[in-house]
Order: sequence, then C-alpha cells, then structure tokens
Amino acid sequence: MLELPVLGTMQRIQSILRERSGGFIQRHPLFIAALVAAACVAAANWSFPAGLVLGLVFAVVGRSVSGWKTGLAWMGCAWIAVGVFSWRNESRIEDEQLLLRSPGGEMQGRALDDATGSTRFWSAPVVLATGPHPGAKVWWQGRGELPVAGAWVKSSGNFAALSEPRNPGDFDQAAWLRSQGIAAAFVASWVDGRVLTEYWPALGAKVRHGFRTAVTDGLPEDSWAAMIIRAVVIGEKPSDADELVAAFRNSGTLHAFSVSGLHVTMVGAICWMFLKLAGLTRRRAILVLLPLIFGYAWITGNNPPATRSAWMAAVFLMAFVLRRKPDLLNALGAVLLAAALWDGRLLFLPGVQLSYGVVAAIALGVGLASRLFEWIARPELYLPLAEMNRRQSASLWLRRNIAGSLGVSLAAGVGSAPLTAIYFGLVTPVSVVAGVVIVPLVGILLGVALFSAALHPFVPAASRWVNMGNGFLARFCGWSAEGFAGVPGGHFQLRWDDRPFLLVYDLEHGAGAACFAGENGESVLLDCADAYAFKRRIAPSLRRLGVSPDSVVLTHPDGGHLGGGAPVWETLPIRQALLPVEKSRSPAFRSWVNEAPRAGVNTIQAEDVRSLPVPDGAILEVLHVPDPLSQNTIADGRVMVCRLHWRGWKILFTSDAGMATELEMLEANQDISADVIIAGRNRMDEALCDAFLDAVNPRAIIASNSDFPSSENLDPRAVAYWRTRGIRVLDQGKSGGVTVRIDESGNLRLEGFVDHSVIILAPR
Repeated sequence: MLELPVLGTMQRIQSILRERSGGFIQRHPLFIAALVAAACVAAANWSFPAGLVLGLVFAVVGRSVSGWKTGLAWMGCAWIAVGVFSWRNESRIEDEQLLLRSPGGEMQGRALDDATGSTRFWSAPVVLATGPHPGAKVWWQGRGELPVAGAWVKSSGNFAALSEPRNPGDFDQAAWLRSQGIAAAFVASWVDGRVLTEYWPALGAKVRHGFRTAVTDGLPEDSWAAMIIRAVVIGEKPSDADELVAAFRNSGTLHAFSVSGLHVTMVGAICWMFLKLAGLTRRRAILVLLPLIFGYAWITGNNPPATRSAWMAAVFLMAFVLRRKPDLLNALGAVLLAAALWDGRLLFLPGVQLSYGVVAAIALGVGLASRLFEWIARPELYLPLAEMNRRQSASLWLRRNIAGSLGVSLAAGVGSAPLTAIYFGLVTPVSVVAGVVIVPLVGILLGVALFSAALHPFVPAASRWVNMGNGFLARFCGWSAEGFAGVPGGHFQLRWDDRPFLLVYDLEHGAGAACFAGENGESVLLDCADAYAFKRRIAPSLRRLGVSPDSVVLTHPDGGHLGGGAPVWETLPIRQALLPVEKSRSPAFRSWVNEAPRAGVNTIQAEDVRSLPVPDGAILEVLHVPDPLSQNTIADGRVMVCRLHWRGWKILFTSDAGMATELEMLEANQDISADVIIAGRNRMDEALCDAFLDAVNPRAIIASNSDFPSSENLDPRAVAYWRTRGIRVLDQGKSGGVTVRIDESGNLRLEGFVDHSVIILAPR
C-alpha cells in the first residue's frame, strides 16, 4: 500500500520539474537550442553517429518537457550542426592530403587577416587562389612586406604539415589552426614574396593605422602607457612587456587588458550615453549605435571576441527596435547557435568557450552572486530616500555600484574559473576584487582614447595632451594590476601532476632548456632557450604544467640558452641565477650579469660553488667551469658541465660542450660517471668521444636534434655507434621533449612526448 503514495510523490516531483524546466525553455529558447547543438557537435567530434544519436535523444527530451515542436526543433538544430561540422572537417582533411602531396611552386592567395611578425618572417591565414586546390586555407609563412587583410600575396615555396606540439604544455597551434579551417602550412622561399594591396584593403589598413596613431600620439612608442592603451583599445599584444602582461594575467584581469567582449560593451555604453545626451530616442539611438559597435570591432582587426560580442549586442538591442523584451541568454544563444550551425569547429577554441561561458555565468549567476553583497548597498535604517542629503545619496549610489560590480565580478570569476584552470592552469581568487577596481579604470581609459581619436584629425595638439593624461591613467591601471597580482594567495598555478620531474625541452635551431621540479612546486630552469622560444614555448609550457621556477642555471653564454635575459626574470619569480662565466660579448648574457642584480636576482659565479641544492632533495654538482679568461672563445667552448644527483641517480648535463671540454674534464682525473647524458650540439667540435663515454659509462643519452641549421643535426651514425656500445638513445628529433621521472620501484623512466617512446632503467 505504501507504493501508491510514493508513486504519487514521484509524479508530483516530475510534474514540478517539467513545469519549471518548461518555463525556462520558453523564456530562453535560443539558449537551450544552442546548448543542444553544441553538445551534439561535441559528441560528433568523437563519433559522427554519436552526434546524431544524441540529437535524437534531445528530441525525445524536448518533447517530454515542452512538446513535439520543441523536440523537432532541437533535433533539427543538432543534426544540421553535426552535418555541417562533419562536412567541414572532411573537406579540411581532403584539402590537407591534397596540399601535402603537392610539390609546391609559385602560389598566390588573399590574406584573411593582417600578418603578424616582421619583414624577416611573418605569418597569416591565406585563401589560395592558385595551386593544387584553389579555395583551401593555408597558414602562409612568408618574408618581406607584411600583407594586410584582403591583400594578395604571391611567392614560391612548399606545403608542410601544421606544427604539432613537441613538448608537454606546448600550445597546440595545429589544433587551433585546424579549428579555423586551416589545412596546411605554406612555407615561402627565402626570396621575399610579392604583396599587392588593392584600394579597399589599403584604405582599411590606413584607417586602422591612423586610429592606432591617434590614441597614443604624444606618448613614447615603447612606453608602458602606450602599450597598455594599445592593448586596451585595439587589442595589440605588447611584444616586449612580459612583466606587464603577467601582472594582468595573475590579477585575473587579462580580459580587461586585451580587447574582448567587455570592451565592446564599454564602447556601446559610452556611445549610448552620448546618443542619449544628443536627444535621440531609444530606437533611433540603437540604429546609430550598432554601426558604431561593428565599426569598433573592425578597427580592432575583427578580433574574434569583439566580433562575437558585437553580434550578441546586435541581437540584444534589436529586441528594443522590434518592441520585444531583451534577454541576455537568448542573445548569447542566438550567436552561439549561429556559430554551431555555421562552423562547429569554432566551439572547440578556448577563447570561444571562455567568452560564451563568462556571459552565461553572468546571466545565470549574477542574481545569486549579488545577494552576497546586498549588505553593502543596504540604505540606512529609518531614513527614507527622499530625506537623504547629497552625501548620503552619493554614498548609497557608490555602494550600490560597488555591490553590483562585485556581484558581476564574482559571477564572471566563478564561471571562468574551471576553463581557466583547465586551459591555463591558473586560479585567480583576487580577480573578484581586482575586476571592481581595474574594469572601471579601463572603461574610463577606453572612453578617453575614443575621445582623443575623434579629436586627433581636427586638433592634433589637443589630442596629444589628452593622450598624455590618458597615459597617467594607463600607468595607474598597470600599477593596480601589479598590486593585485602581488597579493599573497591572490593567484596560484594548478599542478595536475605533483610527481617530481625533469623535462628536457625539444626546441628549434639548437636552443636548449630544461626544468627540474619537485613535489612542493619548487623548480629550477637549466638554461632558458632563446628569447623567442622562451616567450612562446617555455613560459607558456611552465604555466600549463603549474610550475614557476625561482632559480636559473645557465650553462654557457650562448643566445640560444639565455632566454633573452630580462624576459626570464620579468615573467618568472627568479631569485637566483648560477652563471658559468663573469664576462661575455653576448648582450643577453651581459644583461644577466648587470641588469639581473638590479631586478633583485642574486647572481652566483660557478667558480665560487661546488654544488647547488635543488628541489626534491637533489644536488646539482658543478663538474667543470670554463676558463674565466677565455672571453673571446666561442660560446660553445665556454660550457659549464653539471651533474644532477637525484635519489641515487646521476644525470650529466653536457649542454653544447665539445671534445675540447671533454678532454679537459678527463685530464682533471675526476669522477664524471652518470646514468644519463643530456647532450646538445657543438657547432665547431665533435662531442661524446670514446674516452669520455668510457669515463661516464652512461646507460642512456638524450640527444638534441634540430633540422636547421645543419650544424644542429644529430648524425645517425653517431646514434648507431652509441647503441652498439649498449647505450639507449632518445633522439629528440623523433621523441620531442623528454620527461624523466623516478617511479615507485625506484626505476628511472624516460618518456618521449611526440613518439611516446619509453626507456626504463633499473637501479644498478
């Protein structure tokens, strides 16, 4: 008899859930349809039939909660999105196979975006107009004049596969480009290509360049103020301001630093205010406002977040024109659904997920988040609003705005936290407060910059004065970001794997770098690659791995191992650096000697120490120090050789040392035995001679191998010879980055990232 009451209770619960879900669906139909389409595209990325089956499941669910029309609509959106996604994927794969089989030659195409880089090397997405498959998209890597969006480019070259990640934590550029329909890379020849810019693309580039000049005219080109203004207003990423970018990233306000949907919203609000002051009605103001919003998105180079936000604003604001109630979730849903139906591959971009996720979090969670701060905006008891004086009214207005900003900031922070942690390994609790301070400052800065840009064509001198004032505000934004980034516990890196490791990076052009990290997050860098690789490969990899080295060991004064100098300690919390020599002709090394101490880095000369404690209780022993008087010797002849003692294992870092260095070490008659050698390439000398190998008696060698220049190639005959001696070899040209760990049994485990090769060494 008890079954009847229980059954009735369950039916009532189901009825209540159906009513509530049905009401939400009716209020936000586009948002729900977009989520359905996105989920089915995600399933189709795993298996095409899975996407279709999931669409059918949603059809059944839609019918049960809101009727058969809803179910059919969901299934239609899902199946169309899945079909278009699969068709575009197959087309891109077909393009890739066709292009990679092509012998190359002279190609011509139209640039889709402004090129990035310099006249020595630039890259841009290009649609081919000639060649084996006109209409295919390629990642054009050229030289010479940089093309702008819409310009024609022409050059001879060859097609190549997109660059896959070669180290743990590497940014997967190939996946990012494929999600945008790029089929292959086109590597132009060393001869400068030709660029033809027609009238309209040239005019567009001139307008964008003029706008860029207008907002910073009167400020030094390379000043912090100019960099911040350009980043905030037009989305230009500073090329040499790692410390500045790190401050905004670690304070959780990077979305305010670089152009995003937030900036489009700010521009819309600023323009809306002036249009209302001009006396335009709401409907007329919106018709003027929308071209201004899209114009700003175009000025930023059609920055994807700005473009998405412009379309979202258009959908939201058109509700007023059509005399409908605007709905943020429906506006978000309309843009998300359009993206899923047009090209579902876009949904896999981290930037797309973050931008949509943050807006959804604000729309869904701002009400709940704001309740936590109601006490701030609560008026005084027993004091009617009409009887408040100016001070009390101003205080209440300010408190209400602070409470509202905290609510929005909390909702956005909570909504973005999971994706930020997954993609960037970073959590920033301080962003809730930092956003309340920095976002309004950025809004004012953006408004002043727009005013200066409008003033510049007519009164350039006045515009320059405005820019100088805006420069003070920009610097204050930077100082604020630094202050919040420095709050203890305000940000921290997530480390998904707490096991100690040694990571030997695989880098281009013979550059070298390795990172040794312990369980508690302490870590040390052994060489830092060249300046470009440090910024683009090493620093992002370390962030994704959740480690932040505070010490650096430099093996020799070669530009491919120094990280450019200042970018290393500006990006990482470096407190000490072990230097191999005191003097060198290398500008980057001189910056380590002269500038690093002024930045708070304690520099130690290798000749003054015999060993250095490193994480996980390990010891880094200095076996060989270069002759301090050999300043005019090439860098590869001035290598410091170190040996890592780690839980009973010995790992020898020979870096780029040649036979001359090896013979010096043998003449010293010291113990240089090791289980593993980590070897680079010496450009002028042979390395790892027989006598040296006899003395070291290694069981494995991790050998760098770069395609270019030829002096960095690993000789296959040397690899074959080492193996005849019973030495196991990891060729980094094949293995990529190599991670070294000690397993639970005490074995040393060497794992190649690219070919997944594994070498396991048992204790001797």
